[in-house]
Amino acid sequence: MYRSSRIWLIIASLLLVACTPALQVQPAPAFVPKAAALDAEQDGRYWWQARFRLTWPDDQPPDFAAHLLIAEQVLLPVIVENQAELPLWRFHRRAGRDGAGNQFSLIFLADKATAARIDAEITSAPLTQWLLDNALMDKVSFAQRSPEEMGRLELTSDPEWPIEIQRSWPYFIMGASQTWLMLVQELSQENAPEGEVDYPALLKHYQTVDARLNGEWQRYGQHAYLHHLSAIFGYQPLQIRSSKLRTF
Repeated sequence: MYRSSRIWLIIASLLLVACTPALQVQPAPAFVPKAAALDAEQDGRYWWQARFRLTWPDDQPPDFAAHLLIAEQVLLPVIVENQAELPLWRFHRRAGRDGAGNQFSLIFLADKATAARIDAEITSAPLTQWLLDNALMDKVSFAQRSPEEMGRLELTSDPEWPIEIQRSWPYFIMGASQTWLMLVQELSQENAPEGEVDYPALLKHYQTVDARLNGEWQRYGQHAYLHHLSAIFGYQPLQIRSSKLRTF
């Protein structure tokens, strides 16, 4: 069932954009992760969110490969350009048949000047406008997430968590987002598209990257990530939805 849905998704994507013109693709800058700032919580810094809502035809599964395309081709250059002013940032991915739809987001902590610059860079990116013009993306929005004078560390964490987890979690998820973005770029460098590329070819490239990334997560994720995270916490058991205790 999954394989047939995947094939249908690829066919539908090709039909949807068969008549769209080519776009100019430049090599993405090399991503070298910078350390999160321990003094991130300062007056004048707020939480912000840039949202990309992708076109999601009815009766089709969401195509998460487009998230990778946006991450490397739109957001990676923005992150590289502004890393010195981004003490904390992360990606957020979701897809639901609701008002938010199939959405990929960059959430970050920064001052107003940096946020305005990032908003302008995202809006003016040729690929952003190209996706909107060709009805491949429904909407790009940008908003401040924390109304307080100081964007406290915990303001975009789950309020159901203990406060110490709320405040430390942004550092954890930034590292996870950096790891994911670096994996995307490492895999994307093989046969990377460059020059004039039509959207079906560009999307197919990132569908290939997405499939390889998912395969590596399924094969190595337990040991490379979950096991070593468990080791950091002293191999203590934890609850996994079913309420059974497990170790990794």
